[in-house]
Amino acid sequence: MNISSVVCGVSQLNGDSPRCPVCNKPGKKMMPNTLKNILKDDLLPNILEDYCLCLSKDCDVVYFGQQVFFKDDVKVKVWFKENDPSVPVCYCKNITEADIIEHIVVTGCCGNIKDIQEHTGANTGKECLTKNPAGT
Repeated sequence: MNISSVVCGVSQLNGDSPRCPVCNKPGKKMMPNTLKNILKDDLLPNILEDYCLCLSKDCDVVYFGQQVFFKDDVKVKVWFKENDPSVPVCYCKNITEADIIEHIVVTGCCGNIKDIQEHTGANTGKECLTKNPAGT
């Protein structure tokens, strides 16, 4: 799976995109407000400008810039860096992959995205900038 198909804003990457210092994969520029809410409070740098999200699903780096922050440095698990159905796919409404699977397979109430949104609230929130580690 190409990460640019799942992380909003990634299609805008080009050869000049900052690269992760650990895996050398391109990063996505982040808004300071996202870092302020996702990084653990005791690790917040004084300056939150010029940080990027590492887009490699196989790299333990989450954000990089003046400092490097790893998975253990953030308050939430990053959905594309984990293989765990309990990790949110919608951070605004705290809906996990397991929740969606339950609605489709167990409950049998959802046959399409509209049904999933109606039954779970997934992808209907407005707080992605501050709750989703990708800021989108």
